[in-house]
Amino acid sequence: MPVQSIADVIASLSEIIDDSVRRNSRLGFFPAMYRKVTARVDEGIRRGDFEDNRRMERLDVVFANRYIEAFQRYRSGRQPTRSWAFTFEMAESPHPIVIQHLLLGMNAHINLDLGIAAAEVSRGQDLESLKNDFFEINAVLAGLLNEVQGDVNESSPLFNVLDRLGGQIDEALGNFSIRHARRAAWDKAQVLHNLPPDAWEQRIDQYDQEVARFARILCPSFEVSNKIMQTISQSEIQEPRQIIEELCQ
Repeated sequence: MPVQSIADVIASLSEIIDDSVRRNSRLGFFPAMYRKVTARVDEGIRRGDFEDNRRMERLDVVFANRYIEAFQRYRSGRQPTRSWAFTFEMAESPHPIVIQHLLLGMNAHINLDLGIAAAEVSRGQDLESLKNDFFEINAVLAGLLNEVQGDVNESSPLFNVLDRLGGQIDEALGNFSIRHARRAAWDKAQVLHNLPPDAWEQRIDQYDQEVARFARILCPSFEVSNKIMQTISQSEIQEPRQIIEELCQ
């Protein structure tokens, strides 16, 4: 059954994380980060930070359900969206580095799921009234970026060195990428909102193909890129459960 509240979302994410720790699986990387984001949004709702806090909770729940359903489909041998299928398949591989696993999850969830969730929550209503709260989440994500990167650095000494050499450049790029992804998600929400319901499936399938293609750019098959990532990967903590625990702190 779909989750019904933010408390349910956090409980479901915790179950996925605990299961991933038991199985020593990289599938736990993304939900470890995602649970932090969800907790921050919940804190904001409790403080009354949004224009419509009840609607923001609905958006958060509908949004989270897309990831939870995709995960459950994958674990039960059924086919999730292409974007999530590639992300989950890469989690079974030791080659991508930690930050790539996180970016793949963010790509599928923001570039595909977020616009769909916003359109679903706004069915039969004025989508524009959601816009300010929709983009308010950027501040939550940006605030977490340094924290998550610190967790990644703990598990990847070589990446830590590269991060220090890069200074604030990578954080600025990360913030820009999040803003760009959320703008693109808003554009998708607008398109879906203006389509008749029977046209949604075809358009969502088109978006899924585009997002899945971008996922392959995040994990390219080029030999030089693979050698660089393999070098970083070899310097990382090799036990996925330890990395999950770092990301959960």
